[in-house]
Amino acid sequence: MQTLLDVKNLNITFEFNEQTVEAVKDSSFTINKGECLAIVGESGSGKSVTALAIMRLIRSNSQLRITGSATYEKKNLLNSDESSLQNIRGKKISMIFQEPMTSLNPLHNIEKQITECFSKRQSTDKSKCINLLKEVGIENPETRLSHYPHQLSGGQRQRVMIAMAIANNPDLLIADEPTTALDVTIQKQILDLLDSLRRKYKMSLLLITHDLGIVKKIADRVCVMEKGIIVEQNTTTKVFNHPDHNYTKKLINAEPREKKLTQKKKETILSVDNLSVFYKNTNSFFFKNKDQDFQAVKNLSFEISKGETLGIVGESGSGKSSVAQALIKLISSEGNFFFKNKNISQLAEKNFRSYRKDIQIIFQDPFASLSPRLTIQDIVSEGLEVHYKDKTKKDMMELTKKIITDVGLDPSMLSRYPHEFSGGQRQRIGIARALATDPAIIIADEPVSALDVSIQAQIINLMMDLQDEFNLSILFIAHDLSVVKHISDRVGVMYGGKLVEIKDTIQIFDNPQHDYTKELLRAIPQPDPRGREERKVQRLKN
Repeated sequence: MQTLLDVKNLNITFEFNEQTVEAVKDSSFTINKGECLAIVGESGSGKSVTALAIMRLIRSNSQLRITGSATYEKKNLLNSDESSLQNIRGKKISMIFQEPMTSLNPLHNIEKQITECFSKRQSTDKSKCINLLKEVGIENPETRLSHYPHQLSGGQRQRVMIAMAIANNPDLLIADEPTTALDVTIQKQILDLLDSLRRKYKMSLLLITHDLGIVKKIADRVCVMEKGIIVEQNTTTKVFNHPDHNYTKKLINAEPREKKLTQKKKETILSVDNLSVFYKNTNSFFFKNKDQDFQAVKNLSFEISKGETLGIVGESGSGKSSVAQALIKLISSEGNFFFKNKNISQLAEKNFRSYRKDIQIIFQDPFASLSPRLTIQDIVSEGLEVHYKDKTKKDMMELTKKIITDVGLDPSMLSRYPHEFSGGQRQRIGIARALATDPAIIIADEPVSALDVSIQAQIINLMMDLQDEFNLSILFIAHDLSVVKHISDRVGVMYGGKLVEIKDTIQIFDNPQHDYTKELLRAIPQPDPRGREERKVQRLKN
């Protein structure tokens, strides 16, 4: 195969506060024409900064030192002048960023942003932009051109980013975590799109991800990075079937253990009857018509037993998070929900407050849900101070230390602030805060969606351990059935605000009834890389 990009002895070093951090250490790899190379590793391993260095979106200065070479068309991109780079960026080598909302200009419509991608020497008319949007599978492209980024869904924004990246038919497309935080069905669509575009335009693809399921699906070769070092690189099949390095083995085996399911009938602790959530139509100030309100949740009914985990799965907009917020009365709702046979849905805030200790929530984004001004000690003990006013400060300190230890953190960290912790550690703090009041039920709203696959496994295993220890009931909300499978006794599938199917976990996976459930199952990446070529051939035949 002909080499397209040759990276040799890449070193990236940051210096700040008299400290030196080696983000990338003596890394070398090649990308061949037409192939997909995946760089995989946990957050902080050096994947994204490698891509930024290749594109020269970061460069050496007093606090950053980059050495080595990245050779494209006999030119070292790392020391090329700006005029040469302008003829390469976006034209020969394009990049798709992780978060399209922060990459797209909120002040410009989609047409203007796509038009800017074309060379000044090219004549650009509206039809070219329309054809690009059609190419990436955006419906009603004529209408979408006039829209702004905030008017599009996450998947649509990512498709726009892909359209901009392929506008000049590049030789190499760099995709930096292109499906993070997307629904599993949208994720599959984006991956299939990237793979088909690669084959159609004979592009090379550098895929940066922490998700091994994605790698298995479309990558030809894999580089595994750990703490800035490429510890292993080989064909996808060899890496997954015969990994050499211990870190690679750790990533491959980073799956939560299987939950031991029980068929015993237990006491019902939470019962939900015809729950509905409406969001007010704010388009008209003078005329309010309930018929025009958006109904996010439609007559939902289910039960959770003591010590049971009920998984609720569905794509973004299906109403999952609205259910979670309604059950702890963060938003108003209609219908009824009962805690230990007592109707708590109609209680005023003053009377409901005592039940907040029994029903706790873990949020999706632990950084946003933890106050940056409070220490971990203050965050975890806050609930204790509200609900256990009879306890002394010494008692609260000892209890806080125990809770922090229970979630796998060192009590010596209690004086630190949230920004001093990793994503996985912050999520453990969020779990500790929820446990502090000794709840009967924990509502976990997408608690692992933004975490590395290995950290996901740690958090899910931790929640199962805590469930066994404290006999907790858990409502586990996610968009990925493969995650829900490991922790749930039963699974409910939400679509369009409705609960379209609810069964034991095994039955959902072995015998799904609803078409949407079947679609979610099909969207889970295939675990066998050996079958990738066969699947590609089959797709081409179809």
